[in-house]
Amino acid sequence: MRVVIQVFAAAQFCLFLSFGCGKKNETVVAPQKISVNSHVEWDYSTLKKVSSSAAGERYCGYARMIQLHDQSLLAIYEASGNIVSVKSTDLGATWSAPVSVAQRADGINMSVPDILELKDHSLLACYNPRPYDISPSRKFGIRTKKSYDGGLTWKDEELLYEAGYEFKNGCWEPSAIQLPDGEVQLYFANEGDYLNSDEQNISMLRSNDNGLTWTKKPEIVSFRAGKRDGMPVPLLLNNGKEIVFAIEDNGFDAFKPYIIRNSIKDNWASTVDANSTNRSYALADKIEDKIYAGAPYLRQLKTGETILSYQGTEGRTNEMKFADMKVVVGDDQARNFNRKSTPFIIPANKSCLWSSVTVLNDNTIVAVTSTNAYSNQSEIWMIKGRLVQDPIALADPTIFLDNGTYYLYGTSSDKGFEVYESSDLKSWKGPVGKNNGLALVKGESFGSKGFWAPQVYKHKNNYYMAYTADEQIAIAKSDSPLGPFKQEQIKSLSGIGKQIDPFVFFDTDGKTYMYHVKLKEGNRIFVSEMKADLSDVIQQTTKECISGELPWENTEKTDWPVTEGPTVIKHKNLYYMIYSANDFRNKDYAVGYATSNSPLGPWKKYAGSPIVSREKLKYNGTGHGDLFTDKDGNYKYVMHTHHSSVKVSPRSTGIIDVKFAKENGNETDVLEADESTFKLLYTSAAAK
Repeated sequence: MRVVIQVFAAAQFCLFLSFGCGKKNETVVAPQKISVNSHVEWDYSTLKKVSSSAAGERYCGYARMIQLHDQSLLAIYEASGNIVSVKSTDLGATWSAPVSVAQRADGINMSVPDILELKDHSLLACYNPRPYDISPSRKFGIRTKKSYDGGLTWKDEELLYEAGYEFKNGCWEPSAIQLPDGEVQLYFANEGDYLNSDEQNISMLRSNDNGLTWTKKPEIVSFRAGKRDGMPVPLLLNNGKEIVFAIEDNGFDAFKPYIIRNSIKDNWASTVDANSTNRSYALADKIEDKIYAGAPYLRQLKTGETILSYQGTEGRTNEMKFADMKVVVGDDQARNFNRKSTPFIIPANKSCLWSSVTVLNDNTIVAVTSTNAYSNQSEIWMIKGRLVQDPIALADPTIFLDNGTYYLYGTSSDKGFEVYESSDLKSWKGPVGKNNGLALVKGESFGSKGFWAPQVYKHKNNYYMAYTADEQIAIAKSDSPLGPFKQEQIKSLSGIGKQIDPFVFFDTDGKTYMYHVKLKEGNRIFVSEMKADLSDVIQQTTKECISGELPWENTEKTDWPVTEGPTVIKHKNLYYMIYSANDFRNKDYAVGYATSNSPLGPWKKYAGSPIVSREKLKYNGTGHGDLFTDKDGNYKYVMHTHHSSVKVSPRSTGIIDVKFAKENGNETDVLEADESTFKLLYTSAAAK
């Protein structure tokens, strides 16, 4: 896409495409990894203006920032048709006055700069002369300039390439990297090759003397015929073997972020076209074709995760002038970008455009943008963030202890049930199910969707999973806690109407009961005795236990009160039913319990409920879990919480200590949850 920019107005933007011939590309072979389970948390106390308007600049935009070898930060950006740089020696808290890098002259603006520190610590700035006084004598081009004193002065200007003199056949957005052998590669969007079409390619020039001289003929490294590849941002991956660059690709309607890749061994021997396996859609979660998501920028953390930013209109008016900055996290191969965050919180009628990210030596992520959100003109702002590991995201969880290993299951996917394992309840590994992380897979037992609320138990040397699917209850069997759990005859259990949330309870007299929830004028908890072989319930024994009648159980006073997620244990000949109340989307979702002298009731609700709640844990949506004992025989309750204070899903998994205690005025032991022990669960890579 091409955007015509007037001086002192908005930013500039374009793309490039073409194809070549030669030997077949060496395909970069990479296993498709699961989505990264980390997200960026932005520190709003670090929000800082970077640009200066002291000289009357009405437009500052398209900033790129790097950390130099002396730990200082240097930013380069457009300033009303000029290129300037600023420097910070305190990690962005304060910034120097602007230093001129390249000045506009003779009807030509200097625009869209990028900056690279080379191995000899000299600085290479690349930028794009763009005529605003259109004439055949003034052409679009790619230039470079160097600094040998950390950005204080700039010289050795070189003109690398010239395209046409009109916007329809210009060149745009240069960006460079240096390879391990010292070669510098400069990429840019180029439509100068297409005078009779609106096509654009990504072209590349090479230098082997730190940017003093360059190859003369651009190599076309990326091209989708009939379309416009644009805004390349190259990156040498940490593995030292692959070059990737992010582009915006309009192959399917509006622009989207794509990743182009090549091995260093192949080193762009031929063009990556539309059908190449070295071209891939960047985002794990597809954005609707008509939604704009362009101007990507790409960097990598020392720990391997890749960070991609782009300007997008998801959730906003679908016009570029209303786009804001999005940041997503990818794996160490620049794939599967997800966990979207928005660094700058801006009004709906403002924008964050031509953004970039940089990664500091301590893995701090800095988001940099051009925004009109804080004044009536475009300015450069920055904010810092850190990559934070997401907790395990299993809702309605259960933990099963077997032979010294804990197994964690829960609601996570319409494909079945994942399982994680741990030896100490602190460091978790997974998902580790026998079928790509899944312990139960759709198609091998009852259900096509809505795989919810599993419970795993062992009976006569076999493992069983009771679960919900299609709002019915089923039981599958396995010879391992890791699965695969299957049914010889695919079927659900008997019952009338919709029923969910099974819990199988083995009583001390040899009888077995299934507690479950029926969707009947609310979510109501029922119990049925099971057949001796556990193949089904005995329908005529089904009896209602409890429903949502108390104020804490229906804080929104809905017409459909909810009690669900039952777990039953026997303590000193008294039956305790732990359950959750309120809709799971309600921030007041909480846990209470009731007691009975019989597994069939009647049940008396504990007056001190809820024992687990938002007020006690400071997390929204606490509930629907399972009570279990650890290796030392201590009770613990595993449950889920809302993802955050403003978002329900994906729900996070946590554990809290529970114990029986004496209470004045109460003849029976009461069940207490110690809120000080609550912890979210993490995989081993980031266990806390």
